[in-house]
Amino acid sequence: MLKPGVIPSTEPSIRVGIVLPKDRQKKITAFFSNMCDFEMAVDALTFSTCEVPSILFKVENNGISFSIDGKAYEKVHKVVFRPVKKTAHITLDPVISGREFHWRKYISVRVPDKVEISLRGNALLVVNELPLETYLTCVATSEMGAACPSALIEAQTVVARSWMLANVEQKHVDLGIDVCNDDCCQRYQGLNNLTENSKKGAESTRGKVITYNGEICDARYSKSCGGKMETFENLWEDTPLPYMQNKPDMPEGHTVPDLTVEENAKKWIMSTPKAAFCSSHTVPENKLKKYIGACDEEGEYFRWTVEISNGDLSANLRDKLGLEVKDVLDMQIRKRGGSARSLELLIRYLDFEDKEHETLVYKDYDARRVLHPKFLYSSAVTIDKIGSGTIPKRFVYHGAGWGHGAGMCQIGALGMSLKGYTTEAILAHYYPGSKYTKIYK
Repeated sequence: MLKPGVIPSTEPSIRVGIVLPKDRQKKITAFFSNMCDFEMAVDALTFSTCEVPSILFKVENNGISFSIDGKAYEKVHKVVFRPVKKTAHITLDPVISGREFHWRKYISVRVPDKVEISLRGNALLVVNELPLETYLTCVATSEMGAACPSALIEAQTVVARSWMLANVEQKHVDLGIDVCNDDCCQRYQGLNNLTENSKKGAESTRGKVITYNGEICDARYSKSCGGKMETFENLWEDTPLPYMQNKPDMPEGHTVPDLTVEENAKKWIMSTPKAAFCSSHTVPENKLKKYIGACDEEGEYFRWTVEISNGDLSANLRDKLGLEVKDVLDMQIRKRGGSARSLELLIRYLDFEDKEHETLVYKDYDARRVLHPKFLYSSAVTIDKIGSGTIPKRFVYHGAGWGHGAGMCQIGALGMSLKGYTTEAILAHYYPGSKYTKIYK
């Protein structure tokens, strides 16, 4: 596993969680490119077999059970597959994509190198261990589509490498893994979307990261900033990162009004500024599906509208905040970040005894979580009440952007690459003051 604060001088291996205990998954099937390409270890026993194209693993009786050649194995704690050929791969099915997000679905994932299947609690933990550069060839076109220009693929690869090696968040260290396979870390769908373009993106940037003051940048990124980037401290920890600034996602010289002012924020969200690299004027929404990731939804990313009934919103507040909400009376964003994202959301509601209450929700992530059961695309929203009387029938959100909006805006970087900007120019735009640095061969 990676170590925090350590800059490697050679390519490291990493451990990626493909199925996590939180998925509560009880079954998974492994399909083999060729069973003879793998050495299989079951607990302490190691053997090789070429007789089966696939194995179904199930959680039963406090262990993992499966059958090979008519022989049943029960109460196994760990199964490990090690490749004996470089071309070997295993297809795992089913695997969650969009874990805990509105785009959640199940897919098959084809992975190279070492695979571990073990029991955690009463659920499966599936881990893919592989070299970092192999992982990165898959990340760029899992996050964005294979049709993207090479400058975007290279920038995405450098940012993904930097984020991995900065190794700040360590969200799943308790599971003995560096990252998971999904949007809470970085999207990794194995060899599914691997292309010559993504291979070249990794090879041409091998060992290259962005640094600031001699440290690898904690290079966060999201799908669309909505036209103006958010700062690190408004989203996560209070300590600012100087290379994550609140700046327009536009060519130099363009300005944006102060979006912490409510009137400016509302006008901004209801407009479609042409100069923004992530604007639908730069990358038309009807052409975007060609460029975004295979598991992304086709739709509007720069500006969008979502409606929710009072009943569904009240149920979501009961679920997410544990409040006794009968009806929502009103919602107002009291404080916004520089990208117009919510930093303080006031919710007024009635309980089941018709008593009025107020609650405050802080930060972008929590606002998105409570405003919609499918996790709202962004918290840079205006909120309109629909219906007569004191209790609205529904609420309408007009929104800007998709994701947290800090660091590299992926659709903005796509817009820059389509306009002919280089990899270095894209990185300098989204991480001002950073240096493009090679740390290993």
